Amino acid sequence: MKTKNIRVDEQKWERFKRIAKLNESDASKEIRKFINKYLAENAQLSLKD
Repeated sequence: MKTKNIRVDEQKWERFKRIAKLNESDASKEIRKFINKYLAENAQLSLKD
């Protein structure tokens, strides 16, 4: 795994982390799930490379 930086509004980030924790998760895990879902939903675009 590799660490990356993202730019996000501070209040939104804190709210995101708080909600993830309430769902027994964490921000990193949720971002990885989003990336995996996004890649799966858009896999056909990578075939054009």
